[in-house]
Amino acid sequence: MANKENIKACAASLQRVQDFNTSELGRADDLGQRMSFVEAIPLADGLASLYKRIPLSSLQDFTDQQLDQIKKQADSDYNLFSQILDFDVESSDAYSRRTGIIEGLKNRRDNLFTAIWQFIAYGVARTTDTSLLEAQARATIQGIQDESSRLTQQIENAKSQAESALEAIRAVASEQGVSQQAKYFKDESSEQETLAVKWLNMTYGFAAAVGVFALCSLFLHKIPFIAPTSTGEMIQLVSSKILIFSALGYMLIMSARNYSTHKHNAVVNRHRQNALLTYRAIVSAAGEQNTHDIILAHASSCIFSPQETGFSSGKGDSFTGSKAVLELMTKGASSKSSSD
Repeated sequence: MANKENIKACAASLQRVQDFNTSELGRADDLGQRMSFVEAIPLADGLASLYKRIPLSSLQDFTDQQLDQIKKQADSDYNLFSQILDFDVESSDAYSRRTGIIEGLKNRRDNLFTAIWQFIAYGVARTTDTSLLEAQARATIQGIQDESSRLTQQIENAKSQAESALEAIRAVASEQGVSQQAKYFKDESSEQETLAVKWLNMTYGFAAAVGVFALCSLFLHKIPFIAPTSTGEMIQLVSSKILIFSALGYMLIMSARNYSTHKHNAVVNRHRQNALLTYRAIVSAAGEQNTHDIILAHASSCIFSPQETGFSSGKGDSFTGSKAVLELMTKGASSKSSSD
């Protein structure tokens, strides 16, 4: 088997000739048409084509002697190309040297083929060897399968990451939707709080008016033009006081009741807002689906159950939420028993 250094040296010489750009040999611009080597270009192409038919991969199968033979032929022809590139038209025997180089190229192709035809034949046979092609095909298929497995794994990882991101986006969108709905209760609570403050100020005003009128009524009978002089005037004065006191008292009671109503509505809507914002955290902490349903029933009862008002003495049906929870618990227990 050939030495690795010999294989490497032969491959360098062979590839140097295979990669040589033969169009550079013309030199018509610097030598002129008469002294140029334009006619040497097709001859050099013929030599290079023979070298290109020897695959570099086949060199490892040759002996050291065979490698040395190929290397000598390649170096010889590359030296011939170098002579053309270094040709000096001003030399004394320029024309005769040019003619000798071209003539040497004309006879070189047949001599080269005779020297390396067996290497070309082996390279062609090796390239078309079915067993070798089969091995290369198997290697290529295996490489494709490995790359496919790697890409499939990357796709699976990307899919998993995408699903996680999608779940996170859905959770954020859901929480954002809940927060958006809770804003309505917050706005309503703020509006009711503003109205409650307004009615509280009116309650203070009517209470002050009742107090001032009660104080003034103690001295009305001492005012000369108001002081009653007969029984009829006394009855009229007392009736007026009672009427004014009744009107002021009624307005005071209505103002206090309106304040109580709006304050109650503000507290209820604030409670509904808190229930809507916090129920998801409680649901996430719960483990079973039945527990989720119970928590949802509690939150729904807190949000949608009718509220008491300051204008009616009737109580809301506070048992509705508990009844729904009991129904869910009973349903959950029965479904669990049936599954067991």
